Amino acid sequence: MAMDKRLITDAALAPDSERLLASAFDRAPIGMSVVDLEGRWVRVNEAYCRMLGYRREELLDKAFRDLTHPEDVDEDVEWFRRAVAGEADSLEREKRYIRRDGSVVWVDVRTEMIRDAEGHPAYTVSLLQNITRRRSSDLALRTSERRLRSILENTPEAVSVKGLDCRYQLVNHAFEEHFGLERGWILGRRDEEILPPEVVALERASDEQVLRTGEPVEVEEAVPQDGEDRVYLTVKFPLRGDEGEVYAVCGIFHDITDRKRREEELRERLEWTDRIHAVVANDRLVLHGQPIVNLGSGEVEQVELLVRMLDHEGSSALIAPGDFLPAAERFDLIAVIDQWVVARGLELAEDQRVGINLSGKTISDPEQVANIERLVAEGGAPPENIVFEITETAVAENLESARGFAERLGALGCSFALDDFGVGFGTFTYLKHLPVDYLKIDIEFVRDLVSDKTDRHVVHAMVGVARDFGMKTVAEGVEDQATLELLGAIGVDYAQGYWIGRPAPIDEKRPTPKDPARSE
Repeated sequence: MAMDKRLITDAALAPDSERLLASAFDRAPIGMSVVDLEGRWVRVNEAYCRMLGYRREELLDKAFRDLTHPEDVDEDVEWFRRAVAGEADSLEREKRYIRRDGSVVWVDVRTEMIRDAEGHPAYTVSLLQNITRRRSSDLALRTSERRLRSILENTPEAVSVKGLDCRYQLVNHAFEEHFGLERGWILGRRDEEILPPEVVALERASDEQVLRTGEPVEVEEAVPQDGEDRVYLTVKFPLRGDEGEVYAVCGIFHDITDRKRREEELRERLEWTDRIHAVVANDRLVLHGQPIVNLGSGEVEQVELLVRMLDHEGSSALIAPGDFLPAAERFDLIAVIDQWVVARGLELAEDQRVGINLSGKTISDPEQVANIERLVAEGGAPPENIVFEITETAVAENLESARGFAERLGALGCSFALDDFGVGFGTFTYLKHLPVDYLKIDIEFVRDLVSDKTDRHVVHAMVGVARDFGMKTVAEGVEDQATLELLGAIGVDYAQGYWIGRPAPIDEKRPTPKDPARSE
């Protein structure tokens, strides 16, 4: 390409006496041609002919436009027009020719407009170098890069590349999404700008290990994100140059938070399954009873049965229901506890009136309901001594099941209490659809009854509605004498709470009634 323009010109127009220059033109390893002002070839060398696949005489019968790729003709014509007009002298670019066999050849072409002594355009001289192979390699490389980029952008895993200076050189879209970054913002920045110090230290340590050993590393990392810790399984490995030198660290971050949660849930499920079944098998569940007093007579007419768990065999230490019942509900083990409570509760109901709490899952299980129905029918407890309790929240999730359960057990003579009444959005709607005997007013409306006018209005309304439906009311969470007396004045039928009596171990004998006015 650097051949002297005068040599090219002289060779192209050489007289016979300058055969050496003519020979150099014809035998040059790169394509050389001379084109007149009409765009027709007037001289071409062997390399040029081989490049296009034509014989010399065939090319001299054509114009360069005839073999130029259609998409490249306009640029050639425009330059030719400008060169003739004196607006341009040379053109260097990559273009395509159509070979004789129909294939496309890419060339790097430099064209010069040669002018006569007076400066008028005379002809053009072109030097061509075949770059088809290079273009193919470049195209293959670009295609490969596009594919790789497409893979990176569409993979759900976060991917990053950091240089030896610990600055990000490349990240994919998933990385930016995971860390809530704007497109391209992280490039050229360090971990310190997106991660807390303790995580930066771990990141830097794993990067340095890759750079020091030249080997991949795999680590689990907890990264604070959106108010919670996300756990990533991170694989880092070195990127090497042509000489094998490490020039960057690539990291692939797989979010395993959900997997870890599933594993933890499975572990907890297995632990609780073993624990609950062992507790039942080893008779480590116990019942406590909390008295419910009739506000008219002052007599304890019923006890609510509350389940507790012994810490371990031989121990008297108790585990509160809040520490095991939620797990039993979560892992579908509550039916095992409910079965035990029902069986023991029905034994106690032979001598006293008891309230037996049931979960929404139990009353929604046809087999459990049938079993409870059979135990009541075949047992020795008078049905009028049995009150089944279910929370309003459970009813909201299992309304049809609750109604069916209440109707079936009510037909045997049992009663049904709606616990924690007033906390749900459909509170009064349930009364229309459930054959309820008792409404247990939630502690939320009882705790501040004396001082809160709104609570008093709500309790008044509940009592009125209950009476209209033929139901009795039970106030929960009574903790002082003033509240107890006010409940009686409002018209509440029954009450329970620490002021009346704390839950205590219950045996098969009826508990001794306490005077609520003197309880502490």
